[in-house]
Amino acid sequence: MLDCTMSQSPATTPKSRVRSIWDRAQMFIAFHRDPARKKRAEPYLWPPKDAAAGLRAETDDQETFVHMRGTDRADDVQLKLRTNAIIARRDPGRGWSGVEINDQSVRVLVGDVWITIDQMGTVKREADDGASTTFLEFDGSIIQLTEGAEVCVSADGAEITRRTADRIEGLTPDGVVSRQRQIEGAGR
Repeated sequence: MLDCTMSQSPATTPKSRVRSIWDRAQMFIAFHRDPARKKRAEPYLWPPKDAAAGLRAETDDQETFVHMRGTDRADDVQLKLRTNAIIARRDPGRGWSGVEINDQSVRVLVGDVWITIDQMGTVKREADDGASTTFLEFDGSIIQLTEGAEVCVSADGAEITRRTADRIEGLTPDGVVSRQRQIEGAGR
């Protein structure tokens, strides 16, 4: 009989083999304005009593966050708690530098690229400068958009299309199509 269980699941891994990333967590409320409503250069950080705090939709005046201190301080993470999202931030250069979790999606910032997974399972990869966007649809098809072209690949790889401002091209099981695009309003 084939045994498909893991010999050591994460739940049974000895504690001595688990690497501790964070060793301390503390909740703060950051007050961005003083009592006279003047904007502060640096927010006043106050640890709330009983580590409980209300969340505000508008974060210009105050925001609630948890500071997770890394064991070597290079892994420090800030968890910003919002009424519509949880945002994790850390210094760039160690893989991801931002994660946003909301009701519709999970977004991760890696370098200068945002990767989003929406509630339907579509994955979107978008360069921070907007130069290109790639979608991996829940059915497995791929769409890439750049300034110069749109490329689509069917889930099974049997069809590929490429559209530019002046051409449309396609590879299908029936053959190759390549033709000039007809621009709306152009004379015939």
